[in-house]
Amino acid sequence: MRKWLGLVGLVAALSSGLVSGLVLAQIDLSDFDDDSMRDMDDANKDLGPVLGAGNAEIALADLDVLRKTLLQTQDYFEKKGGTDDAVKIARDALALVSTAEAQIGARNFDGAAATARDISKNCKSCHDLYKPLTK
Repeated sequence: MRKWLGLVGLVAALSSGLVSGLVLAQIDLSDFDDDSMRDMDDANKDLGPVLGAGNAEIALADLDVLRKTLLQTQDYFEKKGGTDDAVKIARDALALVSTAEAQIGARNFDGAAATARDISKNCKSCHDLYKPLTK
């Protein structure tokens, strides 16, 4: 029975990978602004340590980079069409950015750090669907 469950799990994992691959194969992302994504990645990586140090000014600057790039990303995928999940992911991340800003305003750096981790997870969920393996 264990071998059967393991085989079912393997098939499910492979199937989900194939579905993600199909999404990538059907959507041309060659015109996407990779530089803004790198800026967003840098801001995302910087945010945790900055929040840990209680530096509101730099954390808010990092969140501003995230907000601007998420707005660009949302606009890009809205125009691309057929990518409603990417638009939703961007909107969800924008809401998280607003939450983190409010937490920083309240000097709740621990809460903002937890929200920053959620932002990072949100980014990964979009990458799992849309980040091309090669460009």
